[in-house]
Amino acid sequence: MKERGGSLLRAAGLTLLPAVLLFLILALARFGPTGPATVWPIVLYTPVAMWIETRAIRLLLNMLRNARDPALWAILPLGLISLSVYALHGFVFILGLPNLVKYFV
Repeated sequence: MKERGGSLLRAAGLTLLPAVLLFLILALARFGPTGPATVWPIVLYTPVAMWIETRAIRLLLNMLRNARDPALWAILPLGLISLSVYALHGFVFILGLPNLVKYFV
């Protein structure tokens, strides 16, 4: 059970760290109503954050498959938060793509 608790804390850290850092990245990109003023913080950060979220989802799925116990009540909401943050990073990346294309065209 101790290993499971450590895995749950690790998954929580992997889920919540990119969510918190997203606000810093949006501030660095000077994200406004017309999109980001500079797209490079978004381009460099979002793939890494999405990879971290994928690791968190994989860890949560492995915990869910191994055993069913009261920790399930923490795994399920954390998994939903992780999927939501993953989708949010993808959405922010897609919003930054037009400005990225401007640099290369």
